[in-house]
Amino acid sequence: MTPPNWQKIQTLPVAEIQVEERLRTASPTAVASIVSSIHEVGSILQPLLVRRVKDGYRLMDGLHRLTAAKEAGLEEVPVKVSECTNDQAIRIEVDANVAGAPLTPLDMAVFLAEHKRLYELDNPETAQGKAGAHGRWNATDIMSVASFSANAAEVFGKGDRHIRRLISVGEKLSKGEIAQLRAAPNRVQFKDLEHIAKCGAQADRSAICTALGEGKAKSAKEVLDRMKPSGQAVQTTPEMQASKLSDTFTRATKAARLEFVRRHEDELAALLDEVQQQVATGEVVPFSSQREA
Repeated sequence: MTPPNWQKIQTLPVAEIQVEERLRTASPTAVASIVSSIHEVGSILQPLLVRRVKDGYRLMDGLHRLTAAKEAGLEEVPVKVSECTNDQAIRIEVDANVAGAPLTPLDMAVFLAEHKRLYELDNPETAQGKAGAHGRWNATDIMSVASFSANAAEVFGKGDRHIRRLISVGEKLSKGEIAQLRAAPNRVQFKDLEHIAKCGAQADRSAICTALGEGKAKSAKEVLDRMKPSGQAVQTTPEMQASKLSDTFTRATKAARLEFVRRHEDELAALLDEVQQQVATGEVVPFSSQREA
């Protein structure tokens, strides 16, 4: 891919800089801080990044600075102009935000998912569902998002498994659901996103986003607990593990299921023999006691 063509720093009238839909919205607290700085120094010191489009200039990075400039009454701001594609513009926004101001867990999920999408556009052979894609995502693409993963690990104190869950959330959430979560009176926490990532049904995910967005629940767990049938029996540890295995197996592709059976063929055959023997003898074995020997 041809890299963006950057021009020298110049100034542009604030009114001429277009702002389209952003991956991240401006934080009022951050804007207020920049406005205060503008009043002290008289201008914005760090140039905004904009791209040249047919009808003018469009913002790529610097939403907080541009918003603050408008509130402070500045007529012009310093900019660095680029001639680039739309995907390159999105990548620049992602890179600038992840490397810059601290991100909320929701912001990180959205940016990580977008980075993965852009990576797969440039490297279609790594897309999920294609032969060997999972292995390449584990190796090559994790290297491509190393800076993102490192930033997330440092900010949230999480490891690779949690980063993958963030990516999963960012891919699952619709624009409307993201807007609902951003509007939540209580900031959405990492644990909330983990619960959303584990939701197998779209209806469950929508219920969580709606309840959190409208302030009708303080956490995703609270929403899920409310949705449980009254009097529902508490699952034992083996039952919960079996539910997770069943859910993963159900959502996997046929190719993945076949690969799983190949890897565990002997153990599965032994377990089937054990089940058939129990049926033949009429033996009732408590679920919690199976496979404990």
